[in-house]
Amino acid sequence: MIDKAVVRWEKIKRKSITIKIKAKEMFLLWYAKGWQYIYFLKNRLFNVSSNYGGRLGLIFLAALIVASAIFVPALKGYFEPYFSESGRFNSIRALFLTLGGALIGATAIAFSLIMFAMQVNVERMPHGLFRKFSSDVKLLGAFVLTFSLAAIIAGLSLIPDGSWVAGATVATLWCSLLIMLLFVLAYRRALALISPTMQLGLVVADTKRNFKTWDRAVKRLVPIFRANSNSEKENEEIRNKYDMDRVAYFKLHPRWTESGEQAIYYCITFSRRYAEQGDHEVSRAALNGVVAINALYIKAKGKTFFSNNYIVNNPLASDSFLINTLEHLRQNVQVGVSRKDEQFIEQNLQGLLQLTRLYLSIEYGDSHAIKSHAQLVSGYLASAVESIIPHDMPDVLIEGVSLLGSAARLIVEYDRPEYIATISEKIAFIACAGAVNQNYQPVSQVAVKQLAILTFELLRSKSRQVRYAIKEVRDDVKLIAEMYLKIPDKPLISIHSSSLAPYYSGTSNDSLMSSLTDLTNAILNAEPGDELAQRVIRHLVEWAEELYQTEKELLLLAIEKRSHLTFDLIHWIVHVTKLLLAVSCADVCDDHFRDKLRRSAHWLIYVLSWIPDNEETIKYVETFRIADNIFESAVDAHKRGCEAEALEIRKLLLSWTRKVGKYETGWASLEKACCGLACLNLILNLPDDKLFTDIDTFLSKEGAPDFDTRLRAASDLHEQADKYRPGYGHGDIDMAMARVDQSRLSVLLHGVANHLCPEIDSVEST
Repeated sequence: MIDKAVVRWEKIKRKSITIKIKAKEMFLLWYAKGWQYIYFLKNRLFNVSSNYGGRLGLIFLAALIVASAIFVPALKGYFEPYFSESGRFNSIRALFLTLGGALIGATAIAFSLIMFAMQVNVERMPHGLFRKFSSDVKLLGAFVLTFSLAAIIAGLSLIPDGSWVAGATVATLWCSLLIMLLFVLAYRRALALISPTMQLGLVVADTKRNFKTWDRAVKRLVPIFRANSNSEKENEEIRNKYDMDRVAYFKLHPRWTESGEQAIYYCITFSRRYAEQGDHEVSRAALNGVVAINALYIKAKGKTFFSNNYIVNNPLASDSFLINTLEHLRQNVQVGVSRKDEQFIEQNLQGLLQLTRLYLSIEYGDSHAIKSHAQLVSGYLASAVESIIPHDMPDVLIEGVSLLGSAARLIVEYDRPEYIATISEKIAFIACAGAVNQNYQPVSQVAVKQLAILTFELLRSKSRQVRYAIKEVRDDVKLIAEMYLKIPDKPLISIHSSSLAPYYSGTSNDSLMSSLTDLTNAILNAEPGDELAQRVIRHLVEWAEELYQTEKELLLLAIEKRSHLTFDLIHWIVHVTKLLLAVSCADVCDDHFRDKLRRSAHWLIYVLSWIPDNEETIKYVETFRIADNIFESAVDAHKRGCEAEALEIRKLLLSWTRKVGKYETGWASLEKACCGLACLNLILNLPDDKLFTDIDTFLSKEGAPDFDTRLRAASDLHEQADKYRPGYGHGDIDMAMARVDQSRLSVLLHGVANHLCPEIDSVEST
């Protein structure tokens, strides 16, 4: 009984604890929801007050005035008997007169101080802005209204009898309250006008109103232009592409952009002045104003932009407004360079990138027109970044290279990919500076990263042709690698590998190899009729066509310089070979592209066959486990059903066995290669005699391993044949040897050893 009671008590106790926990969780949940609701209401009220606060306040104030006017007759019954005596009536009239005169004097003094303080703060502005802000309509209007209200209070002293006192008192109270309110509003308006960011906002707002005025004027004249048109058919065809009425109107009024150009000048002046003072927040706002004014200009101009034609010169293609803007920004960069103002330079470079994005949105009459204005601003951006190289500003260059990469990606997305060739070349040129100046080595790494991202974006591009662009980017990466390979590498921290890691590294999650792997997996999961995946496959085919040539030259140069980049190149070649074969096996890949991808993969992996055949080179390269890498490629090809490619890669492994077997590398290279060939025989289901025949053929040719090398390798192979394998190893070949049929492998290894050195039995017996 006691045990049952204890058990029951424990259950009740646990149940009560559970209830308490649930109640606490419920309370915390409702507490959190309550605060979220409060935050929601707070944000909603803030948005309403920001957008409609002034209007709502004015309506509320007007309602109060009307309500007080309604109650005047009721107050009249209390005020009129009291002020019926002449002495009291004269006192209230004197009060009105004194109060009105005092408020008139206060108004004059207050507004004199406000205007003086404001003019002192804006006196260093451009002349046009000084006149505008020092004669602000709202501020002067507040002064006039305040003075008028004070005069009204003074004028109330002229009321004829006591029946007017109630209304005059209410009017005096409201006038006094409104005067105080206008003082506060005038003070805040003066502070706003003193604020440079507010001034910039007013400049942009005025420009917007001016461009809207011109836009309305054009629309009002369109019927007149249409009525005076002669050849309706011809004009209608042109109007479908361009807004010719707007073109004609702007030709008749060439100074319609004058206010916009003046506003650009004001913004540029603000940016330079405040950057010099160290107030980069204002300079950033000024440059954002430049971008905003350009956006307003493009919207106002509409479909009147013409692109450059390389065959026929089109005078309408040149746009002075846009060119003047770019010239101002170019001069800003030079000013920043002369001052060593890195933040100001970066802000102007970012402004050029924003203009690149903006100019890419320009509507041209022809859908296939060249976006020449976007190319122009990207050229300005590239030249500006390049001009920073001699001034030892690595941080600015890093930002500039990143912005160039962003500009190139925008062009790939919204324009023709071939137009990124110039930007890619500039990025490579800047990256090469790291091979000369050690301080610029981080810049090189960022530049290579941008080229890697650009390569990936080209593979995903919506364009149908990326062959030229992707070849240019690949050549630029090659140029950077060649420049770095000309300088000595460091043994512990490889400059070559670290600088080119974003493109060739296999250990980084944000490298090109990682991105290509994710892209390959997406293609493998695509449906057979997926047009997007088919377009990506087409781009992969174009990218891989001459890939082997570039990688061969770089690999041979890296081996010659004994660079640690050799390791990255070998693994990159092997991994990309696997990716190309994987894509060729995707359901969405058609037969034409499948053959091309497999041929490119075959050529790429055979780059390893170009490794020079000399002892010093073989000893160096063998430290990177070439046999394991080739074996891995062959096994992967077999797993994906690429049997012909697997056999070709097996030939490559046999060729490497013949090449490496001649030398004593210290890594048991001949033995390891023979083990790999034996495993491949079992994995590919080849007859044993084929391997034995290949061994005999390889030994019969010139340059075969000498007797001592063959004897040592054969002895090691006999030991490997009888060795117990726990299931793990130091490479792909060791792991494969643990997974295949051990009995068959033992027979095959013994046979290989006997064919490699038939004299081993007699040697061992002696």
